[in-house]
Amino acid sequence: MLVKLDRRSFIAMAGAFAFAPPVGADTVQSIAIGPPTDAGALVPEDFLGLSYETPQLYNPAYFSPDNGPLIDAFRDIAPNGVLRFGGSLSAYTRWRRPGADFGAVKEEGAIAQQRNWEWKLLDPALAHPAAGAITPAALRSLRGFLDRTGWRCVYGLNFGSGTIARAVDEAEHVHRILGPRLLCFQLGNEPDFWAGNPLLRGRDYSFSQYWSEYTSYVDAVLRRVPGAPFAGPDVAINLDWIAQFAERAAGDALFCSGHYYGMGPASDPRMNARKLLANGNEKLAEQIAAARRIAALTGMRFRMTEGNSCFGGGKAGVSDAFASALWGLDYALRTASAGYLGINLHGGGDGLYTPIASTAAGLVRRPLHYGMAFFAPFLGARLHACPVADGINATAYLAEGPRRRTLAIVNKTDATMSFRFADGLGLTHRPTAGRLLCAPTLDDKARTRIEVVELGGAATPTIPPYAALALHWDERPNGETSL
Repeated sequence: MLVKLDRRSFIAMAGAFAFAPPVGADTVQSIAIGPPTDAGALVPEDFLGLSYETPQLYNPAYFSPDNGPLIDAFRDIAPNGVLRFGGSLSAYTRWRRPGADFGAVKEEGAIAQQRNWEWKLLDPALAHPAAGAITPAALRSLRGFLDRTGWRCVYGLNFGSGTIARAVDEAEHVHRILGPRLLCFQLGNEPDFWAGNPLLRGRDYSFSQYWSEYTSYVDAVLRRVPGAPFAGPDVAINLDWIAQFAERAAGDALFCSGHYYGMGPASDPRMNARKLLANGNEKLAEQIAAARRIAALTGMRFRMTEGNSCFGGGKAGVSDAFASALWGLDYALRTASAGYLGINLHGGGDGLYTPIASTAAGLVRRPLHYGMAFFAPFLGARLHACPVADGINATAYLAEGPRRRTLAIVNKTDATMSFRFADGLGLTHRPTAGRLLCAPTLDDKARTRIEVVELGGAATPTIPPYAALALHWDERPNGETSL
């Protein structure tokens, strides 16, 4: 049931069902959680995703059916997800196969002259990655990896320095080898930043020029690979590019897309955990509003295909610490409830913000990985944002599934939190299950965990400082809901 409340009514209704703080607790902050005020959004089963720089495919042994630890790490995020290849380096990649050479002067010149830092987002096995290439063998290995994980792939072609002939040949092989594991192709990583980059485009590069080139590439690929699926470019920040693409490609492209980083640059000393976790990010609010307008006007949905906590490589002690797990969960909840098709968090190698790190000692699941895994039970449910009292740095979301309701509360403060529910939420019984996402401190890098919350006896759960709680209400045989 959806109820619209003004602030006075919300406060008056709060308290029908409360979880009290334990006796002897130090600082305890009490919050009231109101009922949803909109219809929410159905969360796609493949909402969660990861994003990698395309040259990671130069090592066929990485995304391989034989890489058991990586397969397990993907599966533990979600049984169905989306693996995206793109990033800044997608404009500086090669495609090679026996009997054909697609190395063009522009492509080789761009690869030789670029000085991108993102090469460190590749695994250690790629000691000299700029000399590598994507091959059919790498695609066959990727297919086996996707089959074992249950994930699908968004594949970014080299639209930056490559040629149409190369794109057609590569797309034909990708389409044939990946088969049903290919979700779509993309053309252009952050092309709204290409103007003035002499390695890629001229100073006056505009969306109109992009669109002309895009249609030429798409038409050429479709002549060779009828029915090949495409989606919008990975727009960096220009929301008008996303809107123009959706208007022109509605009915043809699967979705429009863009990037989002919670803060940055990483070199700015003002970038810290508290800034990352603060409510009210205007950039995110603007993107959400634009995605909703575009969907209403064109019917085209939005997927965030590359993003993370802090652009510029991530912030040490934040992007690689528990703060990133709390941010990642909260970000997933907010964008899913706003109607996004999905999110792809960027990473790879031993980068600070990567959810899964590849080091010389082996694979490491970073705290952000746990934040993504904590979100997985919300897949396939209808998710609503619930109002929380003004001025409190916390968020709440209600998920409604076929036989279960789940409430998530994210405490982004340094105080223990108790909570009470408004009548409109309909959560009038004790929950039967609960989970807690927590760590000893915000900057902890090794002890993030997901704990089962014991709900029996007289004690009722509170939320520790900087932690997230999910409570589940299962449907009783008589149709009543209880947690």
